[in-house]
Amino acid sequence: MQQDRRSVSKAGLTVPTKMADLISYQKGSVVSRAIVDRKFGTVTLFAFDKEEGLSEHKAPFDALVLVVDGEAQVTVAGKSFALKEG
Repeated sequence: MQQDRRSVSKAGLTVPTKMADLISYQKGSVVSRAIVDRKFGTVTLFAFDKEEGLSEHKAPFDALVLVVDGEAQVTVAGKSFALKEG
């Protein structure tokens, strides 16, 4: 029996998975999918359509940004970064 490569459990990913395969773009939208949700932090994937973004927000934990497809302009603590895949 072959496991679904997209499967996610409460404990996190159950098999090696390409992050970009876990979420899809939607026209004019920001799509999010939590893949780890724990009391000590979360890991959430986002897919942004062109010209879409998030408003500034604060979180009680450190943030990690990894661009798995395309490019993004990210601002952290008032400093802007141009990021791209990889």
